[in-house]
Amino acid sequence: MTTVAEAPTTERAITRAPSWVPVAAWGFGLVAVALGAASIVAVQADTLSRVLGVAATVLGLAALAWGAASLLLDRTPTPRGAVAGVFVGMGVAVALLATAPGRASILAVALLLGLGVTVACGIVRGTRHPSRRSSLWGLFGAAAVVTVLVVPALGVCQGAALLDADGTVLPVITHDGH
Repeated sequence: MTTVAEAPTTERAITRAPSWVPVAAWGFGLVAVALGAASIVAVQADTLSRVLGVAATVLGLAALAWGAASLLLDRTPTPRGAVAGVFVGMGVAVALLATAPGRASILAVALLLGLGVTVACGIVRGTRHPSRRSSLWGLFGAAAVVTVLVVPALGVCQGAALLDADGTVLPVITHDGH
């Protein structure tokens, strides 16, 4: 009597999140970069807000790169690292609200938190129930929704960076001497 032993598999299971997850990650990345840039160049920015701004910018750029890699590879690259990065980015965004100048936009931080939870849930869903293929309509729908949500948040990031302590908005470029 002979038994056939199965060959050990060394391949990891391919995880594939739904096609809307990379687009939501791009929205997360854009808002994180905007929050980071606004906290770096804010009028009353202190050292802590600038350091948090650099961290938010780096995490936002990483989210943009992860979304591009996810679409390019047609799978979810480093799902655990991506979820960890999303949660660190969410923590940095909340910390930006607590800095001394407090010039982070509440709308942008709320949107970033919502997109972060959405991305993390999509990645976890993709690891448990891999999506069979990318849907072009899913990409279009996600792009439309993310655009409608992210564009206003990008605008309020700049507005929050230009607020003075008394609530007046400072001009971006002064025209003194012209």
